[in-house]
Amino acid sequence: MSKKKYNFRDVSYGLQKLRNFLLGRKHTLHGRFPPLLAPRTIPPAEIPRGPDFKYSDKYYFKRNAFNSVLPPVVAPVGEGPPILKDPVKKIASTVIPPDAICFNYAPTPGPTWWWDGHCYYENVPDPICASQQSASPCPPSPEQQQQQK
Repeated sequence: MSKKKYNFRDVSYGLQKLRNFLLGRKHTLHGRFPPLLAPRTIPPAEIPRGPDFKYSDKYYFKRNAFNSVLPPVVAPVGEGPPILKDPVKKIASTVIPPDAICFNYAPTPGPTWWWDGHCYYENVPDPICASQQSASPCPPSPEQQQQQK
């Protein structure tokens, strides 16, 4: 008695014949059907964990390359009298202590740089220079030259 042939998921018989005719050969199905796979006789490898599991209860367990690289921090610039650097010195009337500075919101670093020269969010017309108004793309005609003289 021969082995039972598996009917794997495929197109209908008529489409199989058309596909084989157009290919000029018999179409080969991929070989990843479970009955055709080789059995897994080798047990999975028992790979020990890395050295991090020994340090997971320490305070420095968060130290790794992923947590050490952060985006730059932009510090706000306070305007006003200079900050007192040494708290032991006597405070002058124009100096304020560092903890007295309070910001309502973080200051912006400056105006936005429009890399393509256009501001798409504001309808501000471009200024027209005097040289652009008088400049003509064509050279003056002889009649215009006579009128200017």
